[in-house]
Amino acid sequence: ALMGLQLTTRLLLSASLAAGWAPLPLRRPAAPNGPRAAASLVRASASAGATIDRTVDCIVVGAGISGATLAHNLHRAGVDVLLTEARDYVGGNVISRQADGFTWEEGPNSFATQPSIVRISHELGIADQLVFADEALPPWVNHNGRLHPLPKGKGGKGPAGQLELVFGSNGVLKFALAGQLLSWPGKIRAGIGAFVGHPPPPEGKEETIREWVTRILGEEVFLRCIDPFVSGVYAGDPSTLGMKAALPKIARIEDYSYAIEWNKLGAIFYGGLKRQVELVKERK
Repeated sequence: ALMGLQLTTRLLLSASLAAGWAPLPLRRPAAPNGPRAAASLVRASASAGATIDRTVDCIVVGAGISGATLAHNLHRAGVDVLLTEARDYVGGNVISRQADGFTWEEGPNSFATQPSIVRISHELGIADQLVFADEALPPWVNHNGRLHPLPKGKGGKGPAGQLELVFGSNGVLKFALAGQLLSWPGKIRAGIGAFVGHPPPPEGKEETIREWVTRILGEEVFLRCIDPFVSGVYAGDPSTLGMKAALPKIARIEDYSYAIEWNKLGAIFYGGLKRQVELVKERK
């Protein structure tokens, strides 16, 4: 987003402008803390030849999920914003296709139910279209032509939920002993990282999701369990996505692990349990 700048440019909007999509035509009042930041004339032209002359406060370049969300929030805050996109559709990597009565996703196929997602869906009037997974059912991974359930609790909170995740009917213990997604060497490596310890994080370097998971639980866990999940949510490459940026809550569990005085090697399970106990206290 380019804000507070004197901008004079000619922007080529996507062909969807000619089909009826256009920037939000709202103006905001003068800022209470100072004079309104002026932006010069912005001329936007569609490929069909239509021309729009506007003065805006902010230009958001790229109408993917991040750009569209930013433009929406700025718009609700009263900022006069112009959202632009070079391609002939909005949504970026979020692409749904339909053919022969089937719908499939070419980008992410699920999302984490964060409060911000629920909030914006209500603001956009699409809350009734949200489809939530059954908390009691596990996610599944297709590996070597077979579906394998991943460890999953049944929606319990606090220490009870943590115990459920480990000892439940689809918990970690059953996954380790009876599951066939991981080989026995892969299971042993993951168990060591979870319950015994793992190498410390590198100094002065932000790890990717792949580096973080491989260091703690092993390469096999990453390839067979984490990679499909991350690709389905972010439609990105976990070898390049930063762990703390994409999965900050999970990344912080390692900090909780090392904060336990006797857990010198940072076994990740105990950090997760400690965090769950603290969450219960915070809710009281």
